[in-house]
Amino acid sequence: MNSPPAAPASRFNLLHEPWIPVRPVGGGPVREVGLRELLLNARDFGRIDDPSPLVTAALLRLSLALLHRALLGPERIEDAADWFLHGFPTERLGTYFDQWEDSFDLFHPDKPFWQVRDLTLDLDGGRYRSHWTRLGTEVGSANTSPLFNAAARPGGERRDSLSPAEAARRLVEGQTFLLRGTIQRFTLSARDAPVATFALSAAQGRDLHETLCLNLPVYAAQLNDRAVWEREPLSVQFVREFYDDKATELPLGWADRYTWPSRSVRLVPEVGDGGEVRVTSIGFAAGLPFAGAPEGEGSALDPMVTLRPPADPKKPEFFPLKLRREQLLWRDLSALLPDPHLERAAVVKDGQVKFSARTGREPTVLQHAHDLLQAAGQPQDVGVSVTGLLSKDAKAFAYRQETYTLPEAFVTDSGGFSDNVYNALNGAKGVADGLRGATRKLAAEVLSRGGERDPHKDDVSDLAQTLPGLEAYWAALEQPFRVLLTDLDTPGPALEAWRGAVEREARRAWTLNLRGAGAGGAVHGYAYRPRRVEGRLQPSPQQVLERALSALRSGTTPPQDTAAEQEATP
Repeated sequence: MNSPPAAPASRFNLLHEPWIPVRPVGGGPVREVGLRELLLNARDFGRIDDPSPLVTAALLRLSLALLHRALLGPERIEDAADWFLHGFPTERLGTYFDQWEDSFDLFHPDKPFWQVRDLTLDLDGGRYRSHWTRLGTEVGSANTSPLFNAAARPGGERRDSLSPAEAARRLVEGQTFLLRGTIQRFTLSARDAPVATFALSAAQGRDLHETLCLNLPVYAAQLNDRAVWEREPLSVQFVREFYDDKATELPLGWADRYTWPSRSVRLVPEVGDGGEVRVTSIGFAAGLPFAGAPEGEGSALDPMVTLRPPADPKKPEFFPLKLRREQLLWRDLSALLPDPHLERAAVVKDGQVKFSARTGREPTVLQHAHDLLQAAGQPQDVGVSVTGLLSKDAKAFAYRQETYTLPEAFVTDSGGFSDNVYNALNGAKGVADGLRGATRKLAAEVLSRGGERDPHKDDVSDLAQTLPGLEAYWAALEQPFRVLLTDLDTPGPALEAWRGAVEREARRAWTLNLRGAGAGGAVHGYAYRPRRVEGRLQPSPQQVLERALSALRSGTTPPQDTAAEQEATP
């Protein structure tokens, strides 16, 4: 390939050129469309469907930013309901597309889409030149593990170039999910993209149009917002001055958040002998320092992010929910649902300020989905997808997307639905605590030989952690929980079936632990026989579990002595 870009031939307008993968309604192979067709014909598509969930989530955020800015709304929930039922105002969309046509050109010489116009490869002796893989979190950026790094595969092979459509998708993904790390271009260390490590929630409708509407919250207070294509074209001098002055910039609204220039990028098109355009090399550097945080209200709160309360209720800071390596999100799903209970409140008592316990804040998009379906008079099942990058020490080691289906009760009785989910999960966690306490007590009994000697607490912990019951318990409950969610339109039978599943899997897990601790009558004796310690009769390991199961059936809190056993458990 020839390295210099060929100017007018190297144009790729994202409004018109096919580059976003979509799955048609009713089946059929995935095909690619431009942004204009995506939004004007959204009812024809089931969903945006890229092989990478990170790309899919980033493309949804870009589409929502474009709708918010083109329609300057919805200003009221009634507007959102009207669009949901009757479609977006196409004339307003068309006028906006025409106004910003040039700003969506991926290779525009003066204002390339979501890029820095003069970040050329020969700037400062070529130190800004990088391979395209810097843009893809899972395909070889500097912040990935060898599992994901394309250049680290056996033989060191990697794809040499991308088509313009592929380059556009990687650009959008990178601006949304790239992690912090050493970069030495404008600054020593680039920051995380604003939502790089957060769990991003999105409501899913029956087609793409419904999905877009369900994730388009009321926008009336954000008319001063802007998207990246509405900015003055970014330049090297503009970005460099931010770092020279140690400045940061606040997002003006949701579209500004969704399209934040977290990296300075310039895609370099190369034209082959057959006239095809490819991207191999890119200009790459730190982007604009982001001063926003997920805490707060309005434009200071990303609509897709769930906020959790701190452990200390006296501390005002919320923190964003992240996906965890060791457990799936369903065990924490109540954090995503509108909470009918009061949040933090300060009460003055005896001259001192007391703080009540408080809950977190559900994603704005899910609260909006509930309000929209109510206003439209169209209760229906709602899918919820949660996408996130899993990382440690700014190194990505996995990504995950989890999808759940919420029944009509989410719309018709959100308070009751949320309470039922919370109580179901709380009951399962109470039994897990009982199982954990019983397992630790069993390990102590086995190592002490029924009280003949005093084992070290670390040895007890090590043995308890090798027993497989607790992990098997949680793994077995995922499918019953999904069934519970879909059946909560009739909560009585659904909750009874759930409690039955919890008890059944807890007993199976306990059997696994007994086998793991060693076969024979001695282990069973340790498990079922109470022992007197310092004149006080202590419950057997089996009794600890039985009390937790009894509390599950009655909907009460386990007895105090069971709680004490749980507190002693690591």
